Amino acid sequence: MRVRKKKGVSPPWQAVCAAVIGLGTQGAALAQADGAKPDAAAPVQVQNQAQSQAEGQPERRVDVNEYVVRGNTVLDVRAIERAVTPYLGPSRTLKDIEAARDALLAVYQAKGYQSVYVDLPEQQVTGGIVYLQVSETRVGRVRVVGTEYQSPREVREQVPALAEGAVPDFTQAQAQLTELNRSGKRQVMPLVKQGALPGTMDVDLKVEDSSPWRASLGVNNDYSADTKELRAIASIGHDNLWQLGHSASLSFFGSPQDLNQTQVWSGSYLAPIRGTNWGVEVSGYLSDSNVATVGGTNVLGKGHSIGVRGTYTVPNTGAWYHALSLGVDFKDNKEETRLGNAGDTVPLKYAPITLSYAGFTQTARGQYGLNVAMVAGTRSFLGYGSDYKEFDYKRYKASPSFLLLKGDTNGTYNFAGNAQLAWRLAGQITDSPLVSSEQIAAGGMNSVRGYLSAESTGDYGVVGSVEIRTPPLDFFGSTVEDWRVYAFADAGQLRLRDPLPEQTSRFSLASVGVGTSFRLARYVNGRLDLGIPLKDGQRTERYDPRLNFSVIATY
Repeated sequence: MRVRKKKGVSPPWQAVCAAVIGLGTQGAALAQADGAKPDAAAPVQVQNQAQSQAEGQPERRVDVNEYVVRGNTVLDVRAIERAVTPYLGPSRTLKDIEAARDALLAVYQAKGYQSVYVDLPEQQVTGGIVYLQVSETRVGRVRVVGTEYQSPREVREQVPALAEGAVPDFTQAQAQLTELNRSGKRQVMPLVKQGALPGTMDVDLKVEDSSPWRASLGVNNDYSADTKELRAIASIGHDNLWQLGHSASLSFFGSPQDLNQTQVWSGSYLAPIRGTNWGVEVSGYLSDSNVATVGGTNVLGKGHSIGVRGTYTVPNTGAWYHALSLGVDFKDNKEETRLGNAGDTVPLKYAPITLSYAGFTQTARGQYGLNVAMVAGTRSFLGYGSDYKEFDYKRYKASPSFLLLKGDTNGTYNFAGNAQLAWRLAGQITDSPLVSSEQIAAGGMNSVRGYLSAESTGDYGVVGSVEIRTPPLDFFGSTVEDWRVYAFADAGQLRLRDPLPEQTSRFSLASVGVGTSFRLARYVNGRLDLGIPLKDGQRTERYDPRLNFSVIATY
């Protein structure tokens, strides 16, 4: 009985590239039936079953004692044995042998080796031995094309699954390209074509990139109680230092009408560790502010913080981006509290440890994010920190060994017609009274609109918002982009733990309103919000509307 081998190319490989399938590096793997004995019968030749049926011959059976796999260099022996062992044994048909070949091919594809094809060559089945031939198409040449700001060598080295001379692992390559494309300033697309040498495929990594420099300058009127109304924000950063993907940024926040009231400088440096999913970030801030609060009490805040954290990005998570981080912040706050001519300095040092999770996904219908963090105060970390007495002096019953859990979620859903539903929700719980720098705040343009910025603070609570947005309006053509009008409802509920007898311990804020957002000439983003408070705040009266604006130019 003669059955000829199939001449077609594996359909999955055809979808990957139009390369010529060639023979890979020779090697062999063996799977043998337990206790099987060599077939003493005459050799049986494998031929095309359709031809056999056309000739009217009955389906022949053969004892299969061994499968010998030739040409494999990427799978281990155990994986091959698991694939073909179910098809060993007596009285096997050609369909069984083809099923063994298909099972082995499925293992290659499941592991990302779509450029591999398993062939059943024409052969004599002698002694119960069946040969399967593996053809591994390797990467011939890898070129990086179109890059202007990125080093071609660095781009190539960040996709090791497509290394020259290797059998490409497309599953790993997809994960590596996804990580490479996380930056909005760089997109890399692989183009696969037939190689110049037989049995190879060439890959072009097509890069579309923009300048790694970024900068922004903005102004808004999201101010706090008894301070000047305007706030200025400026930042500058670079996202590919040393051609290693390192990022650095410097930011300023302050009151341009009186810098003595509020000014904060902050900076960060992020260094990914090549060849791993880890990154190390160092960040810090320096503040100098004079914030007036209820009752004529002025808090003069001078302080700084330096933090370091390690971040692990979870690989191969599909549509979701997941990251875990662990870090410590060394905080040094020097606040002077004044009531009239009297004053009191309340310095505080502590080093909280933070374990956090960040998740994000984007679909055809919207995008969603989730952040969770656990913050643990330590009485003394590396000899750094204030004691219980100093914490209690700063806040009644506050402890350096505090513990808090906080989180936030946000999302945008696109309806048919491009109308949107957007929401955000943030919350915090704790087991003890907290110093002011660890409390949750409510009020302001990015919290509960209609109230002053951080008008209320608490040890625990929730703050949320819901918006209904119109589809983009095109009254001004391309001059004004992504112009939407929306209605919103915001609310916040905050509480204090162990308040003093004269303290207000519960704060409830709520507002409704309308707003609009737009983008001018790609680089200028604007926003207007008119919020109507539904409840009295500490400095805001019910039904007294407040109009907030924000204009930010970005590069």
